This record gives sequence, C-alpha cells and structure tokens, in this order.
Amino acid sequence: MATLLHIVGLILLFLGCLAALFSLVVGLPGTFIIVGIALLYAWLTDFTTLQWSTLGWLTLLAVIGEGIELAASGAGAAGARPSWRVTLSALAGALIGGIIGTPLLFGIGSLLGALGGAFVGAALAVGSEGGSLGQSITTGFAALKGRLLGFVLKAALAVVMVIVLAVAAL
Repeated sequence: MATLLHIVGLILLFLGCLAALFSLVVGLPGTFIIVGIALLYAWLTDFTTLQWSTLGWLTLLAVIGEGIELAASGAGAAGARPSWRVTLSALAGALIGGIIGTPLLFGIGSLLGALGGAFVGAALAVGSEGGSLGQSITTGFAALKGRLLGFVLKAALAVVMVIVLAVAAL
C-alpha cells in the first residue's frame, strides 16, 4: 500500500510540474509554482525524499530564472539604444502587453502581448527621445528579441528545476 501511495504522489508531483511549465506560457511565475509544489510534496512526505537543501536550490534557481527574464527583457532594448527611458519603457510595455494579451488566444496571448508590448514600449521611447522611425523599429525588435530570449532561458531553467526535483524525489 505504501508503494502505491508513493507512486500516486510522484504522478501528482510531476503533473503539477507539467502544469507549472505550462503556466510559464500564460505569464505566471512557473518557476515559483515548481518551488511551491516541491514544498508541498516535501511536507506531505515528511521531508523523507526532498530535503530543505533541495528546496533551497530550487528557490535559488527560480530567483535566477526570474532575474534572467527581467534582465534580458531590458537589456535587449538597452543594447540597441542605451537609455534608461528605453529600457524601462520596454519593461513596462512587456508588462502591459502581457496583461492585455492574457485573455486572447488562451494563454499564448500573454506571451505574444509581452513580446509586442516590449517592442511598442521601446519604439515609443526612442521616438520620444527624437530617434528616427528606423531607430525606433530597430530598438523595438531588439527589445522583442531580448524578451523572447529571457523567456526561453527561464523556461529552460524551469525544465532543469523539474529534472532536479525528479532526481531528488525518485
């Protein structure tokens, strides 16, 4: 009976991790959801398979993943045109675009809205600083690429987190 409960627990753990990975696409902090799922699993199993050190490493990876996404979003725009206004406008545009895009296209709209918002935010900031239309478009695409790179890196780190969790739980 204990083995059956263990198998059911592992199945639920990995289904939760899959849901957390999907949540990244809809703009939720899936890395922290993975940490929460791991903490719940550890608590329910009296910390027999997952130790506090594993939870600490997962938390560190989640913080790094979120930081990478944020830094890459702003760095893409700053690389094309180094200005705090452009960088902050790209970040604000990504946030607003993600919120606006959330109800569209069931989930993927959040990601597409964030990408489009980063483009628009950076392009408008360049235009307000007196940049040409070509500079605005170039900087907008740089912000979009930075945001996309940040998402891909965070998603890859979330997969690493699930692998670490799987190795620890098995």
